[in-house]
Amino acid sequence: MIKPSDKKNYLISGIFISLLLGVSMVTIFMINKENSLFSSKVSIMTEVKSAQNLKDGAVVQLRGVKVGSVSSIKFKNVETLIITIGVNADYKEWIKKDAILSFKTQGVLGDKFLEIGGGTEGSPSVNDGDFLPANESNQFDHIITKSEDLMVVAGSILTKFDKIISSVENNRLEKILINLENVTANTNKVMSNLNDKNITQSVANFKLSSESMSKITKQIEEGPGTLHALIYDQGLHEDLRSLVGGANRNKVLKYFIRESIKKGE
Repeated sequence: MIKPSDKKNYLISGIFISLLLGVSMVTIFMINKENSLFSSKVSIMTEVKSAQNLKDGAVVQLRGVKVGSVSSIKFKNVETLIITIGVNADYKEWIKKDAILSFKTQGVLGDKFLEIGGGTEGSPSVNDGDFLPANESNQFDHIITKSEDLMVVAGSILTKFDKIISSVENNRLEKILINLENVTANTNKVMSNLNDKNITQSVANFKLSSESMSKITKQIEEGPGTLHALIYDQGLHEDLRSLVGGANRNKVLKYFIRESIKKGE
């Protein structure tokens, strides 16, 4: 007889196994949808002198659409390789017997893949085990074309630079070079005068001046002295204000006028 606790454990185990099977089925479905794992395929072969770093499982495209992958790369003899590709049977009718395989590069890392190109509408479709020719010179021709373009651009730049240089008169160019040389010489002379000793002496003088100014300011602030009294003594401020303003100013002026008259007599 099954115990209640065992029933609970069996139930949990059954639920876990069901979930695991569900996840597995979804995973298999997604793989099947992406890579056509269970779909029927047609094998197409080609002979090449070099695999050009092509690897098993590399993508095979038709007009930019993924239609299969590289199944195997084997040696036929010392100079020849046989590349077998598996193409989804759904795309077989669009691959013609006069089509050509080309090596292509994709991505930043330069992964190699095969592109099925060419083919005419009236040509029959390929069958399982058919051979298609491969265009092995495509990548090399592409590099040569790019190199020619770079040479054309470089030649154009050099031509423009030559025109700019030739448009400057010889005498003027010579003057520019002489002036540039003089500026360089003067700069070197100034930099040579600014040696470590002069810089150190200038810094010491600046430091000494700063310390002296600090002492003077401190002396004025702490006093005693005339400047301290003028700044901080409120009574002296009031006396000066009375001296230069109002009735007191008239009395002072009258006093000095009388004294001046007496001395004149």
